Amino acid sequence: MAARLGSLARACFERLVELQFVDRSVALGSLAFTAMVPLLVIASAFLPGSDGLANELIDRFRLQGDTAQLVRDVFAQPDAVRQSVSWLGMLLLVVAALSFTRALQRVYERAWRLRARGLAGTRAGLIWIGGVVLWSTVFASARQWLVDLTGPVGTLTVLLAGNAAVWLWSPWVLLAGRVDWRALVPTALLTSVAMTAIGIGSVIYMPAAIGRAATHYGSIGIAIALVSWLVGIGFALTVCAGVGAVLGGKASEE
Repeated sequence: MAARLGSLARACFERLVELQFVDRSVALGSLAFTAMVPLLVIASAFLPGSDGLANELIDRFRLQGDTAQLVRDVFAQPDAVRQSVSWLGMLLLVVAALSFTRALQRVYERAWRLRARGLAGTRAGLIWIGGVVLWSTVFASARQWLVDLTGPVGTLTVLLAGNAAVWLWSPWVLLAGRVDWRALVPTALLTSVAMTAIGIGSVIYMPAAIGRAATHYGSIGIAIALVSWLVGIGFALTVCAGVGAVLGGKASEE
């Protein structure tokens, strides 16, 4: 058993090194900030049931006082977004967001040692963007309702199940079905646990982190704190993709 676990751990580490997981984690976090955050600002201003990205961040991280107000000042409010956005600007944001989907797509392709699809993967990227934007805004609006309805234990169960569904669907879509969904289950479960843990830890860590960054650097400090948080998410996605591919590949062989 010890030898088998050692062999599995070595295979996982080798896959992560092959994946260049540190560089790809930083790239994912940076692209998420420059591409996905602006897109979510616009989406949260237009989708029903959403109160704007600033208020969603405040609710998610339990921000209060001056820190909460600074976040409201940094991110445009929904009315201002709706008045200023143009179709050209929206198109450019979608094009920018596709750079993030290509990076995430490449993580999964390298994790599974598949050939990169290049421009042929654009359709999958667009589907993924639409699904994640809808999930992020709708689920963020429903989070407090779930807490009130189910309590902490029920909410944790819903979060784990919801995250598992999203991160089973995500690689399956981005890989264009080239990997059987059953082989992607380990990736989905690992990513669900990691993202749920990050979500819980963020409530504890991020208010102080944003407050410190804002005190030292002003409004740009919020960007620094968010980039650091997104790089952490990128690290979790990359590691779970690599380890999940090893586990899923071995399960398929058996």
